[in-house]
Amino acid sequence: MSYSFYSPKRRSIFNRLRNEAWVTYAIAGFTTLVFIAQFLSELITGYDWPAVWGIKQNTLIVVYHQYWRLITPVFLHAGILHIGLNMWGLFVLGPTLEKLIGHWRFALLYFIAAYTGNVMSLAFTKAPSLGASTAIFGLLGAYLVIFYMNQPYLGEAARSTVTQALFWILVNLVWSLQSGIDMWGHIGGLLGGMMFSVGGGPLWSDIGGKVYDYGAVYFALRDHRPYRSVILSAVATVVLFTIVAIVRYRVQM
Repeated sequence: MSYSFYSPKRRSIFNRLRNEAWVTYAIAGFTTLVFIAQFLSELITGYDWPAVWGIKQNTLIVVYHQYWRLITPVFLHAGILHIGLNMWGLFVLGPTLEKLIGHWRFALLYFIAAYTGNVMSLAFTKAPSLGASTAIFGLLGAYLVIFYMNQPYLGEAARSTVTQALFWILVNLVWSLQSGIDMWGHIGGLLGGMMFSVGGGPLWSDIGGKVYDYGAVYFALRDHRPYRSVILSAVATVVLFTIVAIVRYRVQM
């Protein structure tokens, strides 16, 4: 992958829009609309129909093959605090990460982490679950791996980000030990985001290229990760976690 850099004065409106974190905003917007639909559904009918049709529920997935329930929980939430915390996490982590790794790779990361989190939850707990935290943990895992792998070119910015990512991962995993929180979903999302980023995250070198803005740090690097490696990493991550879930269920039977 290579990027060309244009001065801000020469950028067209299209280029400015292209550099916005529109995937993050689209995910947040759609998730909010689903939450509004949940609220109205329960208010009008007495049932949260979006959750009924989309929550992670083991029997419906394994026995009735409703496999969409391994993705749809990422758009569902149990209350205003639940969605508030998750969307706050998305807006803290998402825009910068999306600009660093690109729109389509960010979308892949988000939904792969959602899937791996729900697959791990399916494999290791019987409790129904919902929420975007599986994907949010995947974003944290991606930050950790991407900045760790690129330390030679990012220096102190990388070391600081790795330290912060480790801290927030630890804090949130400890928080996950509380009753009613899907710890396995969080672990699965974290590991899925990390695995995908190892094989599919950017590999930068300092030969120039796109100019990245990371807080107060600006750096010009070129990403040498081939597109095929990103796709292979995505497929490998999904396949591996699926196999883990299948083996786990067979052991339990």
